[in-house]
Amino acid sequence: MTAQHHLARSADEDPATEVIPRFDDREAGARAPAPAEPSPAAQPPVGAPHLALLRPSRVVTVAGVIAALLAIAHFGAAVYGIGRPGFEIPAPIRLGNELNISTWFSSAVHLANAAVLALIAANSVRRERWRWILLSLACAVVAMDETAANHEQIGWIIHTTFGTSGLLTYAWIIPASVLVLIVAVLCLPMLLRRPGSWIVIAGAAVFLFGAVGLEAVGGAVFEQTGDVHAFGYNLLAGAEETCEMAGLVIALAGLLRIAGGSGLRIAGTFVDGSR
Repeated sequence: MTAQHHLARSADEDPATEVIPRFDDREAGARAPAPAEPSPAAQPPVGAPHLALLRPSRVVTVAGVIAALLAIAHFGAAVYGIGRPGFEIPAPIRLGNELNISTWFSSAVHLANAAVLALIAANSVRRERWRWILLSLACAVVAMDETAANHEQIGWIIHTTFGTSGLLTYAWIIPASVLVLIVAVLCLPMLLRRPGSWIVIAGAAVFLFGAVGLEAVGGAVFEQTGDVHAFGYNLLAGAEETCEMAGLVIALAGLLRIAGGSGLRIAGTFVDGSR
């Protein structure tokens, strides 16, 4: 190819020639992209798996309703048995029995309180953490004892060894009272510095009134009558267990309030973004 022939060809026809577009400031201004707007917050896809965490108020309400229904069932059956010789309150709903519905419920609420206390411990300052852990372990141990009934065996050993009677017939309340006093001395000052502490203390007082106070009276009555199916004894046992359940629910409400004041998020929605 001669030079003249090469010059005679246009740029479009010459494969060795690169066409450089002409730059125009006006066109550049007109073609400049608009600034990007911030994208809206990502929304979970429709039908995405999610876990809705329960609200504390709903948890307390449901627990309170269950406790009330159990108490109504027990006292209703006790009243129904008046004037019916040989009638016994069905074991699954008889408050005061071991290994029944109320025992399972009390154990579950104890475990819930232990879990909330563990969350508070994880979010507390180091110098207080071991005290919250102690309270959590105490609730977990009591939850286990509710179903295993170890306190009954310990009480029987103390009763037969030392010959306790009267208000100390159910002798397990002796070591239990000592342990409660120790835990109170160690943890009460710390507890009082938190919002909702008086709710927890009120719940603990109601629980101990039933578990220790009315239990002691029930032991004295049982020593005199020896009949656990008598109407008076059933009323006393029902009052004891009702106080225990009510105290646990009240304490749970206070602990959830303390957890909220500690910055823990108890309610919300978790969206699984793995898909």
